[in-house]
Amino acid sequence: MTFWEKYLEKIVTVIFICTVAFILNLIIDTLLDKTIKLRKKKNVTTLLLFIKRIKKLIIYSITTLISLSTFDMFSSFSSTLLSGLGIGSVVLGLAAQESLKNFFGSVAIVTGNPFEVGDFIECVEKNVSGTVEDITMRHTIIRTINNRRVIIPNNEMNELIIENFNYSDNELVKTVDYTIAYEADMDKAISIIKEEMKKVYKINPKGKNKDVEYPKVRVGAWLDSGITLRAWVWGKDNSNVFENIYALNYKIKKRFEEEKIEIPYPHIKVVNEKK
Repeated sequence: MTFWEKYLEKIVTVIFICTVAFILNLIIDTLLDKTIKLRKKKNVTTLLLFIKRIKKLIIYSITTLISLSTFDMFSSFSSTLLSGLGIGSVVLGLAAQESLKNFFGSVAIVTGNPFEVGDFIECVEKNVSGTVEDITMRHTIIRTINNRRVIIPNNEMNELIIENFNYSDNELVKTVDYTIAYEADMDKAISIIKEEMKKVYKINPKGKNKDVEYPKVRVGAWLDSGITLRAWVWGKDNSNVFENIYALNYKIKKRFEEEKIEIPYPHIKVVNEKK
């Protein structure tokens, strides 16, 4: 019996199994990608990306074992491999404790839902802040404001104090101080700031929640050079609130100039004395 007569049927079977596995993996990937695009609930993207990675490992591992079992020379090997998984898992567990810690750390992040892909977070102890770009089975990738990537192992991420700016409620508020001279009309300045805040953030923050005061401006402090007026600036998310602050800074400066509201700043007087 020639080689092809002996193994042709088995080779065809292996090719068929691999093709089915490839098509199955492709179909699942397509369905997951479509679901990610249509996601409406928090943390769906993170969970589906995690499933996508584990799914590929499981499918190809099972495909390899089934393919090997079709050959007589590997059938006993496959059975031995399956029966020895218990002992092997103990050995692998001892050899790769950190990898397993990071894997279970990623499971804890996905199921515990402290943050998801796309959230703006700050790792307080590490003084690292940015947008979560990806959560792999080993680490979390954070894209900082200056477009750098900080990679932190998931086991470590679970032990850090995380401030999530997108958790539960996407709307965000930050305080901004505007200083005016003591001689300026304080009531007029407050009115100008409120008017410009309404123009930038056209809808009332928090929807119909009447407990949220908007626009909100208070007298912050009495400084050596002037009075500080503190404004609570809202945004739909972390990026939007900064855009609103930048827009307000520009518009309030223009309005203060038009309405003759003096903005104090240091003056240097140069005296040239001749002998």
